[in-house]
Amino acid sequence: MSPIEQAQELSLYRRWRPHTFAQVIGQELVVGTLRRAAAQGQTAHAYLLCGQRGVGKTSVARILARAVNCPDARDGEPCNVCESCTRILSGRALDVVEIDGASNRGIDQIRQLREQVGYVPAGARCKVYIIDEVHMLTGEAFNALLKTLEEPPPRVLFILATTEPHKIPSTVLSRCQAFEFAPVPQGLIAAKLAEIASNEGIELEERAAALIAARSGGALRDAEVLLEQMGRGAPVTEQTVLDILGLPPTETLDAFIMGLAARDAQPPLSIVAELATRGRDLGMFLEEAAARARDQIIEGSTQLIPVARALVRWRAELPRAVSRRLHVELGILELCDPQTTPNTAGPEEAQASRSQSPATEPLSRKEEQPKEDTSRHPSPQGGPKPETENAARRQGLRASPQPESTGQEEHPDWQRMLAECYQERRSLAVFLAPAKATLTDGTLRIALPEGYRLHFECLQEPDARRLVEQIAQRCFGALMAVHVEWEGRDDPEPSLEERAALAAEVLEGEIVKEQSG
Repeated sequence: MSPIEQAQELSLYRRWRPHTFAQVIGQELVVGTLRRAAAQGQTAHAYLLCGQRGVGKTSVARILARAVNCPDARDGEPCNVCESCTRILSGRALDVVEIDGASNRGIDQIRQLREQVGYVPAGARCKVYIIDEVHMLTGEAFNALLKTLEEPPPRVLFILATTEPHKIPSTVLSRCQAFEFAPVPQGLIAAKLAEIASNEGIELEERAAALIAARSGGALRDAEVLLEQMGRGAPVTEQTVLDILGLPPTETLDAFIMGLAARDAQPPLSIVAELATRGRDLGMFLEEAAARARDQIIEGSTQLIPVARALVRWRAELPRAVSRRLHVELGILELCDPQTTPNTAGPEEAQASRSQSPATEPLSRKEEQPKEDTSRHPSPQGGPKPETENAARRQGLRASPQPESTGQEEHPDWQRMLAECYQERRSLAVFLAPAKATLTDGTLRIALPEGYRLHFECLQEPDARRLVEQIAQRCFGALMAVHVEWEGRDDPEPSLEERAALAAEVLEGEIVKEQSG
């Protein structure tokens, strides 16, 4: 730690910011490459440092700026005690300029930078420009910067840092050496927190350090901020971390998960009621429960797979729920009902329970509705036949019959997709019910039989097609394509009356004709 920073009142993460490449943790490949380039004097003219927040991008940029200008550098490491290093550390170096791309994103600021680039260094070996959050620059600013990056003046180094490299134009990317910063492993973060706590006089439990590291999401800076928040004058215990972050204890998570697995709704409902009474975030609780279930599944508890799927689904649906507590409670009751099979089952479970699954009940109940009496008009084969093609289409909407077998086996997740369509948009399930689904080489083929052209046309609407693709991706996994086909031949378009009848059936209404005279 430099004398300058020791004399200042800095936050914990600033006091423990790495000042040499060796102090950077979790980025061995990146820092090794940059240190060798600095040691050999073969640095590129532009670097792009990418990665999530708090993993060391800006710290590495500053270390590299000192390394290329330090006269006493050894093996690419700055000495941090010479005049050049101390001036850069204190922010007084004219030749090392840091720019915040979020607040200096316009073309005027970049034009000013281009004018300054042409001047020789004021005393350092190399002028260094560090542009943080570079993805925030406007398109015009990127265009102004592009020429300088393509043909920079001698002894000028650009270091760009960003959390969103996909927003940077490809023309800029092609002129930089890009380095991807990985999230810092939890074990390294926990070890670093223990070192910091020991030096700062903070009493930190090992389990508390591991919990902070897990919640930091790979960002060392976030973990250091949490440690400083919790370690002000009191020991940092596991319970302290749980209380401040609002996290549930492991015992509570296990009781919740085991209750769902045993289809005993009482323990999970009691836990949800307690969380709601204490004002805890149900979304965070579901995330923690899903993560806990995942850990147990990896350890061999495969019977928790349906529970984990349900937890993930509840968490995804929570933002749209009218009542978050009620939504979770209904999900618990549905999953724990002994007379139902949860619709979160995998392909094997779904295939074994397709006939009795409650997920398909809304569609199957349609078959129990009374149909029009058409026995007075028998077909040549002796079976009942509707009076008109319009009546046949109406009957198809009510009964949703399955077409004759085409020789291809229907995929077991098809009924699950129908059930999810019914929940998302009832009319969509009605349109899809008569179809046959087959999955081949990552392509889902949904074939509607000849008598269901109107269903096919309704499914070609952009909103309907997009919703079908989204639900298919959820139910069948990663798909290359979803094709909705009609097995009939082209004929004249249906009449206005036929389309009106279809709309009336989908909306469960009726057509009222105005009486004349």
